[in-house]
Amino acid sequence: MQEHLLSEIYELLANSSDLTLRQLVENKKAENGVTSDLQLSRIVGIDKTTLDRILKGDTQKLDLLALIKLDEFLGIGINRLTQIYIASLKSEYIGEIENARRANYIIRNFDVNGLKKIGWIQSTDDYKAIEEKIVSFFKLDNLYEYDREIGAVMFSRSKALSHDKMREFWVRSAIYQFEKINNPNNYDPGELKALIPRIRAYTNNVEKGFLTVVQALYAAGVTVIVQSYLSKTQVMGGTFIINRKPCIVITDYNKTYASIWIALLHELHHVVYDFDTIASTSYHLSGENNLLLEEDADFSAREILFSQEKMNYIKFMINSNVYVTEFAKKNNVHPSIIYLYYCIDQKKDGKNVFGLYRDFNPSSEKALLSIKTNPFNKETIDQEIEHIKQLLTNYM
Repeated sequence: MQEHLLSEIYELLANSSDLTLRQLVENKKAENGVTSDLQLSRIVGIDKTTLDRILKGDTQKLDLLALIKLDEFLGIGINRLTQIYIASLKSEYIGEIENARRANYIIRNFDVNGLKKIGWIQSTDDYKAIEEKIVSFFKLDNLYEYDREIGAVMFSRSKALSHDKMREFWVRSAIYQFEKINNPNNYDPGELKALIPRIRAYTNNVEKGFLTVVQALYAAGVTVIVQSYLSKTQVMGGTFIINRKPCIVITDYNKTYASIWIALLHELHHVVYDFDTIASTSYHLSGENNLLLEEDADFSAREILFSQEKMNYIKFMINSNVYVTEFAKKNNVHPSIIYLYYCIDQKKDGKNVFGLYRDFNPSSEKALLSIKTNPFNKETIDQEIEHIKQLLTNYM
C-alpha cells in the first residue's frame, strides 16, 4: 500500500468526526430506503456473511470483489472506500499494516543482507531491531526521516542517484557527517590552489603526513574524511559540495599507502576545477560519472605527485630499489607512489605486475591509524563525528 494512502488513513483515525464504514452504510441505506443488511446484500450481490465481516472490520477472507460491489452502492470510489474500511479495522489490524509498512520501507531503502555482512545489523528479518538501529544511528525522530532528512536535498537534485542501496547508505552517511562537522573555516579557492603543490612533500611522512595535510585542508575550508569502504560500493573517493564548501571522502578501497594520496589529489582536482558542476548535482563519486572529468583528475594528480615525464626516465631502473629510492628523495615523493604509477602504466599495456612490486607499496594502515573512521561499527554516527572534529582541529 502506498505511503500517501496510509497517511490519509491515519488522518481518518485521528479525526473522530469521520464516519465509520458501518455508519456510512447505514446512512446510505436510510437514504435509499434499504431496511436491512440482508436486503443490502441482495442488492449489491454479496453474501450476507461476507457483508457482515466487511462491516465488522474482519480482515480474514476479505473479498476485494465484494468491496467493489459495495462501492457500487455507496458510490464513493474504491480508493475512498478502501481508506474508510481500513480506518474501521480494529487497532491490532492497523498495527499490522503499520508494521508491514515499516518493513517494506526498510527493504526499499536498505540492503539488509549487505548491512548484516558488515555487522551493522545482527539479523535480516528482525525489522523492529533494524528500525531501532537506523533511528539510533542517525539520531532520527522516526524511521521515515531517513530519506527525508539525511541528504534529502542533495539526493533530490543529484543526477547520479543510484538504485544501489549500499552505495546510497554510504553516501548518506558521508553527507550526515559533513553536515554535522560543519567546517567553520571559509573556503578560499586561491588558498587551496597554493596549498596543493606543497602536498607531495608530506607523502614522505608515513605516520603523520596524511593527517597533517587533511588538517591543513580543513583550515582552508575543505573537509576531508576517510570513511571505511563498504562491500559492493567500489568507491575510492568522492567530492561533495555542502553549503557551498567542498567536502571529500577517501576510502581504504585498495588499502595501499600510495593509493590514498592519489585518491586525495584526484578529488582535490575535482574541487578546484569541477566545483560548479558538482555543486549542481551535489556530489561526485570518482569512477561513476563523466569519464573525461576522471581522466583530467587522474592526470592532474599524477602531475603533482609524479609526472609521466619523470616516470619515462625512471622506469628503466624500476628494478633497482636503491635507484628508485634515491630518485624519489630527489623529487620529494614517497617511493611507493613511483612503484604504483609504474604498475598502473603496465596494466594499461596489458601487464599485471602489481604482485611483483607489492613489497614496495606498503599498507595504508599506519597512515590512516589516527584519521580513518568507521561509523558503521558505532551505536550512533555522532560518536565518530566528535572524534573527527577533534582530529581536524588539533592543529589549532
